[in-house]
Amino acid sequence: MSKRPTPKKQQANSQSSRRYKTFQNKARKRLVATTSLNKCPKCKEDKLSHTACPTCGFYNGRSVIDKNKEMDKITKVKA
Repeated sequence: MSKRPTPKKQQANSQSSRRYKTFQNKARKRLVATTSLNKCPKCKEDKLSHTACPTCGFYNGRSVIDKNKEMDKITKVKA
């Protein structure tokens, strides 16, 4: 098994942080490009593209999720 070579001189802190910052900036740009937020045409809230609006439940001009209906909690499993 080969050993790793050790550095001859200590690397400056600014060089280490500069290398990390470029990686961080590239990752941030990639993340922003993949997740795009759009405005909901009905309630004008931010929502992910091609998904139903979490606040009003509309998608593509029609109601997909009924926000007025209360969800009943299932306490017992009927067998």
